[in-house]
Amino acid sequence: MSLSPQEMRDIFDNTQVLRRPTYGIIRGYHELPYVCLGPDHDRGHGTLRVEGRIQVSPRFVIRPQHLNPSYAEIFGEDNIDAAICGRMFGFLGFRNRPVECKSENLTVEHVNEGLDDSVNNVLDRLARHEDITTGVIVTPDSRYYPVSIERFIGTILEDEFRD
Repeated sequence: MSLSPQEMRDIFDNTQVLRRPTYGIIRGYHELPYVCLGPDHDRGHGTLRVEGRIQVSPRFVIRPQHLNPSYAEIFGEDNIDAAICGRMFGFLGFRNRPVECKSENLTVEHVNEGLDDSVNNVLDRLARHEDITTGVIVTPDSRYYPVSIERFIGTILEDEFRD
């Protein structure tokens, strides 16, 4: 199922960034750990929790196209796992923001508790561990969580590059 531009915009606009990193932001380079929570549409109940780390490059990166790794170079060409393909995503880019983003350490988990309980549990866990670097995002549609993660990155970049 593909999204229309308006559907994608609705997910982007309705994403809630509940918690932002308060430490570790260096102009032009970030390692942004996040937890993205949303309704679990695959099972019809519970919550889908996506945890990962986004690497945002220095502000100015010049890389010739032929030096970018291809999918085959990273994962090989034989026995491609559809689950891995489904979890590969890139970001649309940020206007007037010359950065490169990549996703690392992605974990996807189905949780039986409701969305509100999941949000409270994640916020409590981060507070107990005194974690001030992890963002918490609530997506309106967990099937398209990369759109919500892009919103998370965008809010941080907007503050960073504000003139």
